[in-house]
Amino acid sequence: MYQYIYDAFLSEEKYLRPMTIIENRLADLGLQGRVNRLNLFKDPRELILEGMKRGVDTIVAVGNDETLCRVVNAVCGFDLTVGMIPLGPKNEITKTLGIEEGLAACDCLSSRLIKKIDLGKINDVYFLAHLKASSAVSLRQGKEYCVRALKNNLVEIYNLPTEEEEADPEDGYLEARIRPAGRNFFKKNGGKDLSLGGTSSFPIREIILEGEKGARVLVDGLRLVNTPAEVQILPRQLKIIVGKNRLF
Repeated sequence: MYQYIYDAFLSEEKYLRPMTIIENRLADLGLQGRVNRLNLFKDPRELILEGMKRGVDTIVAVGNDETLCRVVNAVCGFDLTVGMIPLGPKNEITKTLGIEEGLAACDCLSSRLIKKIDLGKINDVYFLAHLKASSAVSLRQGKEYCVRALKNNLVEIYNLPTEEEEADPEDGYLEARIRPAGRNFFKKNGGKDLSLGGTSSFPIREIILEGEKGARVLVDGLRLVNTPAEVQILPRQLKIIVGKNRLF
């Protein structure tokens, strides 16, 4: 049984006709289900818990990347499958998943190609795609190793690939990068700084992000998390419906 979580912005007049077309297509495909609408005061987890009591096993986010990420954070810990119908701006994550906008997403939902993928976690926030921070943030692994970027470099951690960046959400690792090209250092306490040169890339399972006062990390391009922050990979945590043109 399906439950559809509509983002609040879909109540705008310009989305009324596209939503009617999508709802008619879902009905034609036999994919009707419960519909709930998000707002600032509704916790999607409460909506999903209520749906589960009624037999829901598939939660479909309808909206953009932010909608999807809110739903993903709400379903963690439950044996549920996540689907997505992208509509409107800011749908980069769904492109990676191979899900096209509008009616094509309905057909993708009907095909029900499910992948069980890794999920990242930073403190108490789950993330699908990536973390990004400035050179004010360093990466520490245990007490022994620390990766530091020089000024004007970026610190990035990927779970999903992009057209420019490689990552595999099914391998049990996150992909950490320090860029752009320039000197980066992998320092062992009590030892010498080792230059990695250019763009440094290495797999991680867990790491601590430390930063200067006020340094923050951008999560999935949507929200900011303060440092220090613990980052880890949760292998095969999320069941999600994907398209045939996904990037992994």
